[in-house]
Amino acid sequence: PMVTIFKNIANISTCFGDYYFFGNKPEFLVLVAFGVMLSGAVAASWNDIHVSSLGLMWMCLNCLSTSGYVLYMKFATKAVKLSKFGMVFYNNVLCVLILLPIAFYRNEVLLFFQSVALHTPEYFTKNGFAGVVGFFLNFASLQCVAMTGPTTYAIIGSVNKVPGVFLGYWLFQDEITEKTWFFIAISMAGGFLYSYAKLRKSDTNTKKTVDYEGRK
Repeated sequence: PMVTIFKNIANISTCFGDYYFFGNKPEFLVLVAFGVMLSGAVAASWNDIHVSSLGLMWMCLNCLSTSGYVLYMKFATKAVKLSKFGMVFYNNVLCVLILLPIAFYRNEVLLFFQSVALHTPEYFTKNGFAGVVGFFLNFASLQCVAMTGPTTYAIIGSVNKVPGVFLGYWLFQDEITEKTWFFIAISMAGGFLYSYAKLRKSDTNTKKTVDYEGRK
């Protein structure tokens, strides 16, 4: 429950970072949408709210890292002279350079070579498929940030949990509790409100452009 709350706080910090660094001032309805989603997450987990000082520190670091990553992606898509494919490639190469030493330190590489169950065609097929999906996920993330912005990307990251819940129910027969239904309803309401705010802004900008062209 606390993770869900802090994820919504990360979305708000991303929104204000988008305004501070890129000058994208959020509309009033966008702020209302964030408020709806945050209050829904708090209400859904009210009876389960508990956090230690160490947990609070890690969640704050997680929020800052999440917002910083999304905001830097927006900067990179503008400033770095690379194609989206190149950005995805170097992003994954850098991840390998960071994670491989950790894997050696934790003896996970040795464990991999000693685990016979992992050396099967089924395992490599599933991991190959996961790699392909991960590539397109990174590519789609960069494209989304470049074409829209960090705030929209953050909202999508929250709302996409809704189809994940239904897929979990359909594929793994996970139970959907009343609390989960409440969270789904609030998330969808916040997402729809955000979409309405952006559509209204787009219509306003289009009308201003048409009026300006008509006066020329």
